This record gives sequence, structure tokens and C-alpha cells, in this order.
Amino acid sequence: MKIPKPKILLSLPLALLSLEIYFGVLSGYFLSKYLSAKEAGQKNRWWKSIVFRIGNWQIHLHHWFYGLGILVSAAFFNLSFPFPQFSYAFLGGAIFQGIYCYRDWYKILIRKRET
Repeated sequence: MKIPKPKILLSLPLALLSLEIYFGVLSGYFLSKYLSAKEAGQKNRWWKSIVFRIGNWQIHLHHWFYGLGILVSAAFFNLSFPFPQFSYAFLGGAIFQGIYCYRDWYKILIRKRET
């Protein structure tokens, strides 16, 4: 069976878009995995964790949390990235890595124990 040319021309951009998203997710996941700590509670390999201390509380901004902030801000304020599909997929991969690989991913607001 011979495929008509319009269907081939239509499927090529879709395949390229799928590859762009695929490589974006993989890049975000593996770069986050490489740059972040191996396990929860350890120091990051390249940068210090962002932690704010306010009284008996501390706010820990995980990398998945500020990745989510960038993603939501970009969607809400209609910001455009140079390669939008790749960029959104990259942020999605980083968010997935932060939630999937760490058991303390949900601990953002932490009450410090008084000694």
C-alpha cells in the first residue's frame, strides 16, 4: 500500500516534535540527577541548597519546586523560551527527577526542633 505524500509531510513535524520533547525530558532528568545529591539529606554536587530560616521554621526550596515555579510562571505570564517544547520538557524532566528520586521531596516547610 502506498502512503499519500501529504500524510508523510504531516508526520515528519510530529516526529521531530516528539523527539524534541523526548530529549528535553531526558536531558532535564539526567542533568538534575547529575547535579543534585545522590540521596536525600546529602549535599548537592554543584550548588548549595536554598534554605530560608524564619524563627523555628525553615523553608527548603527543592530543585523540583523552583523548576515548577519557572514552568508555571512561563505558562501564566506567557513567557517564551528559545525552544519551547524542549524547554518545557526539560523542566518537566527536572521536576520528575526531584519528586521520583528523593523520599523527602514534599518537605518544603519544616519545623525545627527546639533544643
